[in-house]
Amino acid sequence: MQKQDSYDYYVGIDCAQNKHDFAMKNNQDKFLIKKGHFSNTLQGYEKFLNTVLSKCPNKDKILFGMEVTGIYGTNLYERLKSDGYHVVMIFPDSVKNYRDYKRLNKTDKIDSACIAELLLNGDAQIVHVEKNGYTDLKAYIRRRNALKVTCTQETNRFLAKVCLYFPDLLKVFPSGRATLKAIFSIYPTPYSIIEADFDELVSVLQKASKNKFGVDKANELIHAARKSIVVRKSISDGELYNIHSLIDSIDFLESEIRNLEKIIDSKAEEFPTYHVLLTLTGCGKITAATIVAEIGDISRFHKASQIVSLAGLYGDNSKSGSSVNKRGKISKKGSRYLRHAIYMVAEFARRNNPIFKAYFTKKKNGDRTKHILAVNAVANKLCKVIYSLMKNQSTYIIQYRDLAKLSESTQNEFFQNAETDFSAKTRRKKYLYEDEYGELHEFVFKSIKKTLIE
Repeated sequence: MQKQDSYDYYVGIDCAQNKHDFAMKNNQDKFLIKKGHFSNTLQGYEKFLNTVLSKCPNKDKILFGMEVTGIYGTNLYERLKSDGYHVVMIFPDSVKNYRDYKRLNKTDKIDSACIAELLLNGDAQIVHVEKNGYTDLKAYIRRRNALKVTCTQETNRFLAKVCLYFPDLLKVFPSGRATLKAIFSIYPTPYSIIEADFDELVSVLQKASKNKFGVDKANELIHAARKSIVVRKSISDGELYNIHSLIDSIDFLESEIRNLEKIIDSKAEEFPTYHVLLTLTGCGKITAATIVAEIGDISRFHKASQIVSLAGLYGDNSKSGSSVNKRGKISKKGSRYLRHAIYMVAEFARRNNPIFKAYFTKKKNGDRTKHILAVNAVANKLCKVIYSLMKNQSTYIIQYRDLAKLSESTQNEFFQNAETDFSAKTRRKKYLYEDEYGELHEFVFKSIKKTLIE
């Protein structure tokens, strides 16, 4: 943020749940109010404004600033905006760095004074507040991510019960959790399987697996039950309740996640940049929607390095003279949601996209200790590709001239894994390749290596 000469007064606000502290400075670097505070109510807000306006009646000459810290400042920000005041949100790191530079303690009053000084000096890092549909899309995605975490936790608790009471089920059903849940809810111990009516067991299997399993799987299940080390014949009513409760919880969460993903896909369709990102190798619908929501309006960025910073993917290096030269980890100071989404694409790209695979191999240089460093490098490079695609509204194409720079073995591996003759009804994701004659070809990957795509 550059120094704003159009303002004569600067008000820094440190927000909390019940009360807000504020400080006010003029353009002569003099504190008019150093230790003010007001309650987080309409009455407190009006009292605060009366105090500020008593120092400067012209609201167009006042700039308000507050930290982006949780939800406590949101209502105040929106109220000031709706009343026609000039207000900005500031990155917390700006305040922390300035406070450390001045060697000040961490208190609400000191923070409000630091914010006022940062506004006056023009050193504050301003947060862009989206006003379009990006906010809605972001809310849906973050709720979906939260439900995914909860669903994973509940699933792990359920699997712990299976391991305790009937561990052999996990060998019989290594995949297909729907069938596993159905069987375990009715037959929670090996003894209950052995004593079960065979026709009824087959019926449960067929219904749960949609006729994928039948008599053969029932016989396999009975054989596994007879070989099991578990000796208990039944479990308590309390534990049985916990099992059924976990299954109901997992089913509900999975249903909510599916509904949210439909909404996310529908909302993301409104943004042209979403369709552009879907052409990128390894970028699925949820990942593309996350990148669009977290970046927002691409026109506010002027270079790719700003995307790198937003994702917190830039290196936090430490270097001093010739005796100390330590490469730090990535900063992780940006959006963790954006960073995770880009990592998902990077993990896919480094395995399947020949361009990124060669770049990853070069950065790793055969050293296992540099694996994370190499993945970070791919993610960093992807930020530049994402910026270019979104900025220019262009399609991602693997081009022959880029492939020609790679080793012959890498080229051969790509052409062996890229299939151009595929069914029009294929559910595999399609990509574009431009040959040496400038002709475009659609292709799908024959095999995906450790896919992390969403």
